[in-house]
Amino acid sequence: MGYREKRSLWIDREAWTTLAMVQAGYLHPIDKLMNRQEAEIANRQKRYKGERVPFAFILAPAGERNERVLKENPSRLELYCEGEQVGVIEVEEIYPIDPRERLKTIYGTCDLETYPFLKKQIVRLGKFAVAGKFWVKDEKFHRRINLVREKTAQLERVVGLTLHGQPIHRVHERIIRLMVETNDLLLLFLVKNSKHFDGENLPYSLRKECLSYLINSYFPPGRVMIIPLHNTYLFSGLNEAILDAIVARNFGCNKFVIGQTHQGLGIYYEADHIKSIFDQLDLGIEVEMVNEYVYCNRCKTIVSINTCPHGSHHHISYHSDAIFQLLKTGLLPPTILMRKEISAKILAYLFPNRFKNLEKLYYDIAPSNGVIEEEPKEEEFYISLMKLYQTSSLK
Repeated sequence: MGYREKRSLWIDREAWTTLAMVQAGYLHPIDKLMNRQEAEIANRQKRYKGERVPFAFILAPAGERNERVLKENPSRLELYCEGEQVGVIEVEEIYPIDPRERLKTIYGTCDLETYPFLKKQIVRLGKFAVAGKFWVKDEKFHRRINLVREKTAQLERVVGLTLHGQPIHRVHERIIRLMVETNDLLLLFLVKNSKHFDGENLPYSLRKECLSYLINSYFPPGRVMIIPLHNTYLFSGLNEAILDAIVARNFGCNKFVIGQTHQGLGIYYEADHIKSIFDQLDLGIEVEMVNEYVYCNRCKTIVSINTCPHGSHHHISYHSDAIFQLLKTGLLPPTILMRKEISAKILAYLFPNRFKNLEKLYYDIAPSNGVIEEEPKEEEFYISLMKLYQTSSLK
């Protein structure tokens, strides 16, 4: 290998993104790649620099070339991603790791057959970790967190909420409204999945468009901020909720809200009170669990299952997967499940150019003011169709 090759480490875009988030302060107190001793303490005692962390933060990229470079024990490494130099590491230590143990630490299991997702992760892990201070190119993360911190520093009650929104439904809206009513500002961390994530129903751009429509149309201005949260491999395991809370804290939130059905909470009852993993950790932020909400056909509204007196046979649950299955078939979900404007945006995306003669069909079923208008979009057609579904004068 040439001199440059001996000090070049190749990483993928997901690792670059994770390093940039850490560098910007998303996961403070983590501020470097941990050495062997720091990593052992973080994994065993869940602490780094005296503060709580879910596990060690390390970089152990796979590949024969990377392994050869790390075995040379260089004092400085240049980081490359897709042919571009994106950062440097001032090497403190290089030490061996067990990739399967790393998987188990993050995800709680290393069973590759039962959890195929792990196969994509283990091929990204090498046998050696590098420790030390690092710097990576960052065009957005540092600027974003600083802008938000400037705003949250002036407010007393700032709450954070992580949302996938696949798709955005009425319960999401209900919870957002509750948070806006009782806080000065709500930071909505909208999950942006990496290419290694298998559960992507709708692209981030469409989910953000739907969420922005909801916020801009039905909430007071300046009370909600949408922040993209990159769902890298660190956020996909059992500690996802803990990492989300740490991110919210570092953005300036003093409260983090999470649903009781969120995975990894470890919910249990003690003296008739609901407890979770957050009761065993002091993360420097208040964590509030919100109840499960349903639509009750007796109450005729969205209610908490803890306050509705009617049985579960009267309840309609808001499961995102089930609602998305309706959309995938081309059906408009009832408006008790989703706002028609959001359904229309998603159907127009899922079924582009669906109708052979959209303009004629639109004017056949939609009221007109008698003026020739621009050619309607598919999104407008779905909204008009839903209005017809809601017409109730004929039974």
